[in-house]
Amino acid sequence: MFDTRLTRTSQTRLEVQNPFAIPTTIFANEAVPLERKAVDELLRLLEVQTTLEHLQKVLPEDYPADARLERVILTPDFHKAQGIPVGTVLQTKGFVIPQAMGNDINCGMRLHKTSLKPEAILANLEALETRLRHLFFGGGRSIPMTGLQRQALVLHGLEGLLEAVPKNQETGLWRYWQQQNIQADLERTEQRGSLHTSTNQGLEDWIGNLHHLSRDAQIGSLGGGNHFAEIQRVSKILNPVIAYAWGLKPDSVVVMIHSGSVGIGHLAGSQIKKATRAAYPKGIPHPSNGIYPMPLTSSHWHDSLANAANFAFANRVFLALMVQAALEETVAETNFQLLYDAPHNLIWQQENGAIHRKGATPARGFEAMQHTPYGYHGEPVLIPGSMGASSYVLVGKGNPDNLESASHGSGRIQSRGQAMRGSESEFQDFLKRYRVVTPLDIRDQKVKARPDIIREHLANLRQEAPFAYKGITSIIETQTRAEIVQAVVELEPMLTVKG
Repeated sequence: MFDTRLTRTSQTRLEVQNPFAIPTTIFANEAVPLERKAVDELLRLLEVQTTLEHLQKVLPEDYPADARLERVILTPDFHKAQGIPVGTVLQTKGFVIPQAMGNDINCGMRLHKTSLKPEAILANLEALETRLRHLFFGGGRSIPMTGLQRQALVLHGLEGLLEAVPKNQETGLWRYWQQQNIQADLERTEQRGSLHTSTNQGLEDWIGNLHHLSRDAQIGSLGGGNHFAEIQRVSKILNPVIAYAWGLKPDSVVVMIHSGSVGIGHLAGSQIKKATRAAYPKGIPHPSNGIYPMPLTSSHWHDSLANAANFAFANRVFLALMVQAALEETVAETNFQLLYDAPHNLIWQQENGAIHRKGATPARGFEAMQHTPYGYHGEPVLIPGSMGASSYVLVGKGNPDNLESASHGSGRIQSRGQAMRGSESEFQDFLKRYRVVTPLDIRDQKVKARPDIIREHLANLRQEAPFAYKGITSIIETQTRAEIVQAVVELEPMLTVKG
């Protein structure tokens, strides 16, 4: 049944009726399923306008009279989350909503090009799987850092880490770090992977001894849910001119990373949530939707955001290097050039407001990308499908109608509980067609003797099976037809690492 709160205005757009007259648009064609519960959650989110009006009365110095939630955009992978839907883009004036980036601050995508061919991967799958499992889940990653290096990372991001790590530091994955042209990679990373701040809020234990090399359990951590590291091949060239310019060759191998700030981000998210509640003035009702605004100038949200975002940028770098290490140790040496690294859970400050993206990636045009390697064509946009489905590299068109934002994936259509009851035949077919590397090696004879463990393992995989997600084709078609992005290449998965 069609949701009467939605009015379709074109083949790709629906307007959301709401009592606050906030322009709210969902980008979705008729093939994209829309979840009623997600619309419910969206309308509760819009109640932040009422909270803002209360704050303007008691704290006019922090919340100016013209402060307002100006626009809301929902990308086609829009679905219910915990308070703020995934696929939400907010434009605010005079204030920010720190919760609108979620707890996995600076979760994002990273894509590397290689000089390998698919045939070389297929010929070495067994050895590659064994090595990846050791690196990701068997204690093999080896990323020793001093406390000073960790501190430089969370305060100044990749720029800080580059300055703090000497050229002779080559233990473990640092050997692969030293092979990269990090300075060039900074130009291919959103905000150069470096949000500068002066404090490391609550991270003293993680930073540790300033002068002692040690290893920790956070950096190089993939995380759970829909996070992954995937080896893919370029299966279709959809825009030959841009594909050539970006070095994306037919039937070449690429590596895609989807991860964020994991435990560091959850700590930062908790700190931000506590700070927003503590700063809320006494004597007025707390927001019924649990969403707390903050003054644009407040340092409470910015410092914790910067710490977690900086960690996430570095985390994706090392996750990619782990895949490079596995490839070079089991297949062959390879070029490993970065195409792009972009967040999809972050706040972008503007002159008198902010753009918040939760589960949405920037899709800016060539004008906004001047003075970067993408000033001629536009911003690379990385949109993965569900596990086992195609992913896409696209180029942003800088469309202001959607706040220059695209989806970050295909979006769930079933909760994890619902996915557990999904089609058994579809799931078995998926298992036959795709190789998924997890902490559990089901090739091990000892594991084969434990059907209870295998059942639990398969249950975890089922939660991320393709039938739990919207079809990637309609997601991409919506956004290309709406002039949000233009498709450049389609990528086909060969092997996926899941936490």
